[in-house]
Amino acid sequence: MNNKICVFDFETDGSDPSVCSPVQLSALMIDAQRLEIIKGSEFNVNLKPERVEKSSDISVYSDSDILEWHGKVKGIDKTEVFDLWINYPDQKQSWKQFISYLDNYHAIGGKSKSQFSAPIACGYNILRFDMKIVERLSIKYNNINKENYTNIFHPRDKIDLMHIAWLWFENNSEVKSLSLDNLRNYLGIDKTNAHDALKDVYDCAELLIRFLRLHRGLAKKIQFKDSFQNNSI
Repeated sequence: MNNKICVFDFETDGSDPSVCSPVQLSALMIDAQRLEIIKGSEFNVNLKPERVEKSSDISVYSDSDILEWHGKVKGIDKTEVFDLWINYPDQKQSWKQFISYLDNYHAIGGKSKSQFSAPIACGYNILRFDMKIVERLSIKYNNINKENYTNIFHPRDKIDLMHIAWLWFENNSEVKSLSLDNLRNYLGIDKTNAHDALKDVYDCAELLIRFLRLHRGLAKKIQFKDSFQNNSI
């Protein structure tokens, strides 16, 4: 509980985490003891996608409708989206800022910093998507441990909110999908600016805080110890 929880999210120029480039990276820190967002911990950067680094011609996205999708989200034309991406900071520069940001939130406790004092990664569907991008960029910019995995987050603990949602709603016929948008609809969360990474991390941070408060409240009322012996659960 000394480790901070980093809720983060990428917006990208594609749907395949093995090849797409991030265009936005946002994050918030949660105090795991107090279960509240740490004031002043908001992080948000844009990143120039790799395709745009190689070519300033919009035709590099002729194989997908990703520009149209981002244009619909932002309420602008696809050419305006591309113009924004051209002027975003280089990926290396923005990634370095994120590494410095995470470095400020280690749980020191009188000891030197290590991967085990790093923030715990958290987000929605991060195990299938966002963490794969983290691993790629960590290798690209040499933020790796001796096992060649990313060293920017706690090496063991990761929190995927989609998995938590599944545990609570897997038998709820009213929940037709575990997408974040569908969960917003079901829980009554405002969808204004949805799919902006900063909006998404604020929503996910609030979701995590509520779920953890619920879990801690229920856990106090359940006799876990020796429950397999006395069939108390």
